[in-house]
Amino acid sequence: MLHWSQIRGQERPLDILKTALNTGRVHHAYLFTGLQGVGKFLTAQTFAAVVNCAHRPEGEFRDACGECSSCRKIDGRQHPDVLFVEPEKGRIKIAQIREIQKAAMKAPYEGRFRIVLIDDAHTMTEEAANALLKTLEEPSKRMRLILVTDQPHGLLDTIISRCQVLRFGALEESDVVELLDELLEENEDIERPDAKLLEVAAGYGEGSVGRTFAVVESGMLDARREFVEQIVNLPAGQPVPLLDLAEELSSNKNELERKLDVLKLFLRDVMLYKAAGNADRLINTDLVDLVASYSDRVSLDELLGLLDEIREAQRLLMRNVHAQLITENLLGNFRRHGASA
Repeated sequence: MLHWSQIRGQERPLDILKTALNTGRVHHAYLFTGLQGVGKFLTAQTFAAVVNCAHRPEGEFRDACGECSSCRKIDGRQHPDVLFVEPEKGRIKIAQIREIQKAAMKAPYEGRFRIVLIDDAHTMTEEAANALLKTLEEPSKRMRLILVTDQPHGLLDTIISRCQVLRFGALEESDVVELLDELLEENEDIERPDAKLLEVAAGYGEGSVGRTFAVVESGMLDARREFVEQIVNLPAGQPVPLLDLAEELSSNKNELERKLDVLKLFLRDVMLYKAAGNADRLINTDLVDLVASYSDRVSLDELLGLLDEIREAQRLLMRNVHAQLITENLLGNFRRHGASA
């Protein structure tokens, strides 16, 4: 069931919603923004359940009961007054917004309010966005809209200005690990990493449960040590190992993109270690020996240059430039910047 306690580390937006519910002044439109996977959509769905819970007195902030007909229907996405709008083939189209406009002309069937949850709102087409703007300009008294996005820059400024914006921050690592534990219990087909690797995954997720879960699911943390050692120990004056590694890495573009992220975060750790002289803020806490060793072999300027090279490689891959050529060039730069002892 949907409960406020499921939402971690988002005290500020929850305080705003609490005030709205306690005073009975729920805004006609909200925009929930922040990193992907930090609880924005869960908060929107929980808010919809609380607003329409038959057992919650109006003007009171508390959990939905989870037992009334309204709560059960919302939890199962079957409530006639809670509309879920999500991208179809990557876009939210004008036909979906017209359904909202039709709903706005009618009273709720059984709830206090009709709640519209628009996920990935930034994917609206231009026509859909302009149609939604008209709805926001003339809001229905019995309808509340919640737009959810991790890319608010993709929305019209006029849409943003007509919403109350609630910003969701990155989660603490401890919250990410705890929530990831719960997700892995629900997904038994995904192999569960040990506790130390879970913490590494949380670092890669950068405060997002969604990203962290994707990291674990992708398997990108497996064999990191072997991969990083291959890169930083490329022998000078021997082209064959470099060419062989480039061919191996470029054979799978998706895998290459993930490994470039691994390499980028490894270099980020090397920079932190070089600056602080300790491992307190490292993400790759299980690779401290490699981080320390490499920090002795490269300068700060060389590290910055290598990070720029990785970003450029990622940019070229997105433009479908030949993957093996990109990889050969990148590995050559690593070898030149002290990669070989």
